[in-house]
Amino acid sequence: MVYERSNTPVDPCVLQRVMQRLSERGPDGWDVFQGDHFAMGHWHFWTTPEEVGERQPLELTGLPYMIVLDGRLDNRPELINGLKMNPLEGSHLSDAALMLHAYDRWGQDCFKHFIGEFAIAILDQRRGELLCARDALGDRTLFYSCKETRIVIASEPWAVAGADVTGTELNESAVAHLFALRESEDGQTYFKNIYEILPAHGMLVNGFGERHWRYWEPNPSSQVRYNTDDEYAERFRELLEESVRCRMRSTTPVGVLMSGGLDSTSVACLAARMLRPQALTTISYVFDELVDCDERQYIDAVKKEWGIRSIQLPCDNAWPLKDWQQWPHNPNQPEENPYRLLRERAYQKAKTEGLRVLLTGGFGDHLYSAGSHWFEDLIVNGHYREAGRELRLYFRYSGWRWTLQAGFLQHAARRMLNFLPRRRTVGKNLNPPAWLTPFSAGYLAEKGNGLDPTLERYSNMIGLDAAASSSGECSNASRHSLELRHPYRDLRLVEYVLSIPAYQLYYHGLYKHILRKSMRGILPDLIRARRQPTSLEPLYLRGAEREKDVFLNCFKDLSAVPWSFINTGWLFENMDKLFLPEQNGSGAVIPWLCVSFERWYQLYISNLG
Repeated sequence: MVYERSNTPVDPCVLQRVMQRLSERGPDGWDVFQGDHFAMGHWHFWTTPEEVGERQPLELTGLPYMIVLDGRLDNRPELINGLKMNPLEGSHLSDAALMLHAYDRWGQDCFKHFIGEFAIAILDQRRGELLCARDALGDRTLFYSCKETRIVIASEPWAVAGADVTGTELNESAVAHLFALRESEDGQTYFKNIYEILPAHGMLVNGFGERHWRYWEPNPSSQVRYNTDDEYAERFRELLEESVRCRMRSTTPVGVLMSGGLDSTSVACLAARMLRPQALTTISYVFDELVDCDERQYIDAVKKEWGIRSIQLPCDNAWPLKDWQQWPHNPNQPEENPYRLLRERAYQKAKTEGLRVLLTGGFGDHLYSAGSHWFEDLIVNGHYREAGRELRLYFRYSGWRWTLQAGFLQHAARRMLNFLPRRRTVGKNLNPPAWLTPFSAGYLAEKGNGLDPTLERYSNMIGLDAAASSSGECSNASRHSLELRHPYRDLRLVEYVLSIPAYQLYYHGLYKHILRKSMRGILPDLIRARRQPTSLEPLYLRGAEREKDVFLNCFKDLSAVPWSFINTGWLFENMDKLFLPEQNGSGAVIPWLCVSFERWYQLYISNLG
């Protein structure tokens, strides 16, 4: 999208350059519309039945609007009902068409009525305004740049950068946040002067400038309280089941990227039950040599229970940095996932199987991350005897040291302190990591993540890190004509988990208590009773050992860009420790990020400034 605020004609070559950099997103072709002071384009990827054959930018007869949409709606029946449409008529409309009708009815408030993954741009020709928005959790995204009176908007920052023939510069603030393992709070990208619209935000552009606002935020006072664990679990299962069901709306059979963990196997079991007697296809990683990484016994348990078609990919040789030069690099950002080869193999297999949609168990861990606050919620809700009994069990089986390190008591103490009058809210320590240089630390924002303090414990679920991880993977999957869908990122499910006590998430020494209980009779008991997750750390260590020269060659070049941001003394002093199995701290990923960033910089930045 190119919009000229001064009403002067838009150079069609600008949109053409932007579109060229998005070509991998459109296996079903593309269309553009050239107006007098704007130009809109769309690469088509039809994954829902209602949109097959639709040409965007889309106009509807009688409505003075034009829309381009990346994403989909997951609450179509509710939206059709809210629009007072004939259900049969509404069921045939595409998601983009429904969104245009919603905008015509509710104006800028329409975004509050949408549940799903979406990034949209609506041109209101009656008002001469451009309206853009991003879904509440940030699973799809939009980027923009403003240069004089011209605004360029696209699904990827690399595409926005293509609008300017003079090239682009590196944004050092974004690089500092990369090595600090934090997300920038103000939408900065790795490209200077190119920004991201934040999750749950809208942007209005007209001849007077631009305006940003938040249209959704979680309600910290919302509470759901039931009398029994079974009631909590039943509601949880209903929401998860609906989340899986609406994400199975597809033009092709739907597959599941399934590990042996609780989250993805739960998604697979629910999907398999809905599909019967048709067999669900799942794609999994298996390991013959690295047996500590292998989850075949759990994968096979689902296969036996539900008759799934299980595709198992041998991945002992998919270690980090293997065949590094042949990796498909993402021009938008350095590769942060050292296990990229695993994902690439799964995506390639899904494409050869004719799948366009792949459900995942991704972000399930985020959903239960507030579980460590179980003790304080038992206390706050008046369950003192139960809190004491549970704490004694932890002391007995884990000891004082582990119980203190787990943070249960600290969370409760902090909660009590924040209730005291004139007591400042106790937040997270934002001190920069030890491996950063002062130059790099100087770029880090001093503020927190903008959440209400009572929602701080849910930051993993509704914060920017999860949004960046979800939306950032879209372009990687697009290379294989594949759309990822994450049932655990459904807004209805997220809002429910925000409103229930933390002891429903972590109880009797088991994380994901509510999931385990809700999946009785659906998920094999072998999986429901799992206590320890499987780690891919042995695969990472294999890569660190076998590709040591790649690391060493990068670290020998002290003129490389990362050394402005990383303390080389700290790195060399800790290098051997970082690759030991017992060293599982966040600093272990820093050598990987150094190599990844330097490679990305040489490919996409160094010759473009």
